[in-house]
Parts: sequence; structure tokens; C-alpha cells
Amino acid sequence: MIDFEGRAVHISASPGAGKTSLCLGIVSDTVSNGGRAIWACRKMPDSDRFREILHDIDEQGLMSISILNFSTDFAGNLALILTGTEDFGRDDIVIVDDWCESHGRARKDDVNAAKKLSMITHKTNLIITSSSYEDASGFSDSGWLTRGGTQIESSYVTFLLLKHPKKDGVRIISGEDIVILAKMTSKGLEELVN
Repeated sequence: MIDFEGRAVHISASPGAGKTSLCLGIVSDTVSNGGRAIWACRKMPDSDRFREILHDIDEQGLMSISILNFSTDFAGNLALILTGTEDFGRDDIVIVDDWCESHGRARKDDVNAAKKLSMITHKTNLIITSSSYEDASGFSDSGWLTRGGTQIESSYVTFLLLKHPKKDGVRIISGEDIVILAKMTSKGLEELVN
């Protein structure tokens, strides 16, 4: 759905839109195709959803997924993430779910850590996620704004993930002049084809 190969991608989602499910589906595809994954997160995903999306992966595949729960200290755990990617290649992926807090401004040390992490895209794939927030100013076309400001925008290609306002279970992924409709499934998000 999203072309993330060779570049740093930031998925900014409205609450409950499915950013974690989308990324778990990407991990499932990566590992099923022989790749490895690092899943770094502020909060562990729902265990039932985790099992549901990754249920087709065998024990050897599960051994290809490293999980790091950094809680509130993304910047303090950046070295662990970078060490884990030392032998990663194009078939592998790093996902940082909720790189910053979902309220207030992103902390400067987290923004700096995200910028530094974006440098690994010369050798492997990278996706970071965060929660969008409603645009009280009314300047945004979508009504939502992303975290991290221009510093993240200069290092990452950002995609918005939003719930469809009229179709239950349908999500809108937009960015880079594209709009994708996807539905929530047991495998994560799957693109709807016209």
C-alpha cells in the first residue's frame, strides 16, 4: 500500500485509525518473505491483535522479530535500536510505534532521536508512527496535524491515516498526492481495490 522502501516513513494517525494494525501487517509480510523486524514501542500492542495479525508466522519467523518496549524514553533507547539494525538490509524493517507522546508537543530529544534514526534508510526500511491531533486553526485540509513539525517533515515522508467519516471499518491513507482506501481485517489493513 505505502511505498516505504529506501526512505523514512512517518505514519500519523487519528486515534483508533489502525496505525499499529497497519504496521503489524507490514511486519507479517516482511517476516513471511524472509526478512527481519525490530518493533520498538512506547506501549506494547494489544496481545490479541498481535496474535491475530501474526498468527501465520511460524516459530522461526517469530524469532526474526525483536521487540523493544522503550516506555517513555525513545531517545534513551535509540542506541539499542541502532545496534539491532547493524546487519539489517533491504529485506528487513524497523518500526517505531508511537515515537512520541500522543499529547502536547513532541519532546526535543525524541525529535532529535527520530531524525538520527532516519539515517538508517540508506540500508534498511523504517517506519515511525504517531498520533495526529485535531487542527483547531482550520488550516489543514484533513482537519488533522502531525507531530514533530518541520524537523520530522524534512527527514520523513508523512502519511495520514484516518477513519473514513462515512464508511465503518474503512480507513483513508493519504500523502504524496495519493489517497488509498483500506479496510480493517484480521491481517491488519488491506487496500480496497476499485
